[in-house]
Amino acid sequence: VFDGCPQSQKSTYLNGVKMYRQFIAKEKDAVRKQELVDTLYLIYDRRIEYFKQPAYVLGRKGSDMTKYSTDLMPAYETLKESVYLGKTNTEAGVFVKYYQTIYKLYADEKLPKTVLIEEFIPLSEFMDGAIFNQKANLLEATTDKDKKKYTDKIEQYQSAKNTIDDIFIKIALCEDIVPIIESRVSENPEDLQTLRVSSFLLSKRECTDSEIFATVAKKLYELEPSARSAYGLGLLMSKRKQYSESAKYLSEAVELCEDCPDKEKYLIKASTAFYFEKQNKKAVSYARQALKLNPSNGDAYLTIGMAIAGSASDCSSDAIEKSAIYWLATDYFYKAKSVDPSVADQANKYITTYKKYFANKEAVFFANLKEGDSYTVGCWGEDTKVKIAE
Repeated sequence: VFDGCPQSQKSTYLNGVKMYRQFIAKEKDAVRKQELVDTLYLIYDRRIEYFKQPAYVLGRKGSDMTKYSTDLMPAYETLKESVYLGKTNTEAGVFVKYYQTIYKLYADEKLPKTVLIEEFIPLSEFMDGAIFNQKANLLEATTDKDKKKYTDKIEQYQSAKNTIDDIFIKIALCEDIVPIIESRVSENPEDLQTLRVSSFLLSKRECTDSEIFATVAKKLYELEPSARSAYGLGLLMSKRKQYSESAKYLSEAVELCEDCPDKEKYLIKASTAFYFEKQNKKAVSYARQALKLNPSNGDAYLTIGMAIAGSASDCSSDAIEKSAIYWLATDYFYKAKSVDPSVADQANKYITTYKKYFANKEAVFFANLKEGDSYTVGCWGEDTKVKIAE
């Protein structure tokens, strides 16, 4: 059928791929195995010739090439063709294979780092588009089967996006990103998609000190006030220590975000800005909202602790009550490192700093208290335990 009547049925090619993968897995002779691999690739080529779907089939072929071929350059070229033909319709796994292949070629010094940086931009756009399309499909789905299908696809694309983001963050430095962004923005200074992606990249890698970030943040917010553009402007103001303006834009980002995937990040940044603005109650409020989304966010607990500690002078002039503020603050620092080991070092520094302000044993005694007693901090309406300075 493959040679005599190649157009008869697509199943010939579907079954042929499965068959030859099994043959390849079982074959011990290297020469024969390569012949089988070549035939597998031919099956993919013939399927495209007679049944089209080049973007989809090339994605499958390229993925197999990364598995069976030691030279990854042909796989890279095949996967690239697949991705740019398929764009938002590309399979999630193909996006990942393509970027992983670029990374391996970069690690083997066969591709420059600039390819990794430059390809990240269109891939991000394609994956965002794919997620958007699947969410639209989900809204229109009427059966449980379809709802599950589109939900699964959204999760697959989001997982692919996270995997590619992790690779990008591992290798991309501001000195690599900034020149590329400068060039793209100078060519299209008012193109919304260019500005969106540029803002995302610069924010993702925290290249917010650069002049191009300021340009992008302002222009994007001017043309399209959105959660992302407000966030970018909030970061810019924070870098400039203009915390009142920073808090304004970051809280706007939270409001505009609604159920977007970056809401937790926006809440933490807004909380920090309000802390520096000495609006401690608002700082705690935003941090608590972040904890509702992720109870293991150590940064949220750190910010709550810092905001509580920062309120000591305003809350009371009583020595014990002030000490209680620090007791409560350290509770949050201990909680931060218990739920999120990545913040343990910072939490320990804060604990060491604020333990110095605990009341001594004598002061606690004359307040008719003892170590370990429960104590309600009036300013915050929360309970803590009596602690004594060491």
